[in-house]
Amino acid sequence: MIDTKKDYFFSKVVKDVNKKAKEATVGILNLRTESLRKHLLDVLDFENGKERFIADPLFEPTFPWKEHNNTFDDLSGNLLEKELVDALDSTHTEVQYDDKKLDLSEQRMDRTWHPYVHQMKAWDNVINKNKSIIVTSGTGSGKTECFMIPILNDLVRQQKEEAQQLQGVQAIFLYPLNALINSQRERLLSWTMNFKEQIRFCLYNGNTTESLNNANRNAFPRNEVVDRKSLRNAPPPILVTNPTMLEYMLIRQIDKPILDKSQGKLKYIVLDEAHTYVGSAAAEL
Repeated sequence: MIDTKKDYFFSKVVKDVNKKAKEATVGILNLRTESLRKHLLDVLDFENGKERFIADPLFEPTFPWKEHNNTFDDLSGNLLEKELVDALDSTHTEVQYDDKKLDLSEQRMDRTWHPYVHQMKAWDNVINKNKSIIVTSGTGSGKTECFMIPILNDLVRQQKEEAQQLQGVQAIFLYPLNALINSQRERLLSWTMNFKEQIRFCLYNGNTTESLNNANRNAFPRNEVVDRKSLRNAPPPILVTNPTMLEYMLIRQIDKPILDKSQGKLKYIVLDEAHTYVGSAAAEL
């Protein structure tokens, strides 16, 4: 319980958030009577010494995730393709992206690092045993790497064998929110940068541009498909989207080339943040 008479280190934040929540709530009513407005603000202030809008803070202990004995370097050429480990270990500091430069150095995965045990289990099940997996773990435990690295490993292996650009969607990553879709851009840019246009990805949502001329398209890295026309002409192996766009893609005639050129190639469907799907949305998915 928060004791408002004591000055805890988080007390100012709690009070500020509660104050803004009160003002926003009363502001929606657009009251003209100042006395009524003041009364409502007083009512929404405290109850039994507690802010009405803010629950008691929750402190939850977490335990470190166990690291595997092997490093990424140990896995290079064994469980993981050497070229993938090299790509993960590459540092990309100034990547031209439209009218700005991106620093992707935080996405680098040093070859001397030890992956977590749960990541190794996931990779073994996907790569060696060809099994579907469900991963549940805490924030920051590398759940994304559990599915993304084995999929990239498969694509790298294919590209080596075929020695040409991979076309046709092989992996669909489904996210419930556009913000989560966009959050994967820098990771995918960094980890596929070494392969240029040979291994590409596309973030396909309602904000995806319809088409770009060659000059504008050349302002983006070659490993990302940034417009719908390019997506339809040569679908990349990785498509990151949401359930709504997937449904549109399945029924819209204009998106039919994506399906036609991906026929028989789809191997992976990833439901990230799967716990957020409830009710009818989960049933439809």
